[in-house]
Amino acid sequence: MAELALTMPKMSMTMEEGTMVAWLKDVGDAVRSGEPVCEVATDKVDMEVESPFEGTIARITALPDDVVKVGDPIAYITTDADDLLGGLFDEPAPEVSAEADGIPEGDGRSPRVEARGRDGDVAKMPPHGEWVAAVPLARVVAADSGVDLHRVVPSGPWGSVRVADVEAMVAFSPASLPSTPPVSAAQTPFAASGESSVGPVQSRRRRTRLRVAKAMVASATVPQFTAFRELDLVALSAMRKSDMASVSWTAVLLRAHGLALRMHPQLNGFWTDEGVMLNEDIGIALAVDSPTGLLAPVLRNPDLGPLNHLAVQISQLVEAARSGSISAEQLQGGTTVFSNLGGLGVDSFNALLTPPHATALSAGSIRDRVVAVDAGAFGLRLTCTVGLTVDHRVADGADAARYLNTLEELVHHPERLISH
Repeated sequence: MAELALTMPKMSMTMEEGTMVAWLKDVGDAVRSGEPVCEVATDKVDMEVESPFEGTIARITALPDDVVKVGDPIAYITTDADDLLGGLFDEPAPEVSAEADGIPEGDGRSPRVEARGRDGDVAKMPPHGEWVAAVPLARVVAADSGVDLHRVVPSGPWGSVRVADVEAMVAFSPASLPSTPPVSAAQTPFAASGESSVGPVQSRRRRTRLRVAKAMVASATVPQFTAFRELDLVALSAMRKSDMASVSWTAVLLRAHGLALRMHPQLNGFWTDEGVMLNEDIGIALAVDSPTGLLAPVLRNPDLGPLNHLAVQISQLVEAARSGSISAEQLQGGTTVFSNLGGLGVDSFNALLTPPHATALSAGSIRDRVVAVDAGAFGLRLTCTVGLTVDHRVADGADAARYLNTLEELVHHPERLISH
């Protein structure tokens, strides 16, 4: 028997660290190879971590809310795997002392590693002064509500406090909560509306917002512009009704975006200190409005293959994103973005770039609009306004205009979209 380390896995190319969300197993629990043991928040999405071998959870070294570097241990599993590995992992990991764990001796708190497991008092409230295991948003809600986490009975895995635990205490024990001084209008800009800057939202949505915020801060450093074009979709609509009834507008426009990028390869590149680098493959990150916030699963080379196959792939990825079953792999490989807010009634908008992407295509609502059809005459035409946002270091306005000309030509001759 040996103790093998379960380490923080690298779940995406850009992942350098992960945040522990919750443990699905506890000390003493048996685990099978491939069985999920904990949940981790990555730089792209929340993921379950599976055990690479069969055994028993011996020690847990990362609490919910801990940030752990990729490759560092999060737990140790007692297993017979050393019989197959030739004793490669025979050397046990060093014990974690209170001093090494950042907790000075004699301060009334126990080392993190010692207070774990479902046995004994794990579900009881910890003595006042001890560190309380709680998910990040539970700490925020507790602070906003004036709740002492030491008084909250935890219900989360491994005795961690969840948001629901704090909300339950607020709802059912208001009299026991410590009073907080009133906040005057001069102290907060939100006093006039009565709104709080942080509400009890789902923790996954909060983590998604943090990821989006990080990407948008990076986007603000990129010199970017957006060129718009109103597309006439009459011919495309007629073909959809006859040959592509089951294909969504999103699939058709995403296909056109991929084909246009293939014909304008510079717009499928990215900027480096040495100049523009071109991507050989096209990966369109499709913006999806999921219950946990914005996710962008990637369609790889969507300009190739039958259009109906692309439509099925889009439906599957959107469903995975909205159901929470999307994988980190499905969020990798993007070279551009496609965002469609037409279904929400938006006529036009400029999508912001997500570095290192050099382009992002936005699509507004598709509806009949009054347009000039002949000299001095007006009529109704089915149209959609699209906007191409471009990294100005990679391409110029004229390059964007030529791309939009190609996109317009494709929707005017939709037979080119069906199979490639």
